[in-house]
Amino acid sequence: MKWVYVNQPSAYIRKYELTEDGNTKLVIKFNLDQQTVRISSEENHRLFFIGKTGLWHNKTILKNEYGVEIGRLAIDKVHGTGIIEMEGKRYNYTIQNGSELVIFENSVSAPFAVCDMTEAPSFTSLSATKYSNEEYACFLLGICWYLFPLTPAEQTEYIPTTIA
Repeated sequence: MKWVYVNQPSAYIRKYELTEDGNTKLVIKFNLDQQTVRISSEENHRLFFIGKTGLWHNKTILKNEYGVEIGRLAIDKVHGTGIIEMEGKRYNYTIQNGSELVIFENSVSAPFAVCDMTEAPSFTSLSATKYSNEEYACFLLGICWYLFPLTPAEQTEYIPTTIA
């Protein structure tokens, strides 16, 4: 898998495609101004909000389109590692060789996914400090959403019901 940057006419929107074997699996559009990410696949289209929390705003919160928190992201940019919690599950990630985003549960030698990031940014080389926390959140949210889709029962659990 790899993330590919797609040029957008707007300076405030960054568009990336998650491709595998030449096929586009997922498209994310990150709105810098509104701090939102739209994720689209053939079957689904979702909107997520990205916020900050923590004493120094060092943690990122992910909320669905209803404002319900679905995950958190902690980033150690110095070491290029971090943790993402999604729907009660915890995953680790790291940047390896300056160009690969690796997501794993317990051991980096048994990853869930390895994504090539060389074509993701609009600049030529990947550094842990080149992406904002929000962009990391977009990439990780997209990969987790693609790899670990919610079951129909889990999806209905997060849809608010109307109160009469």
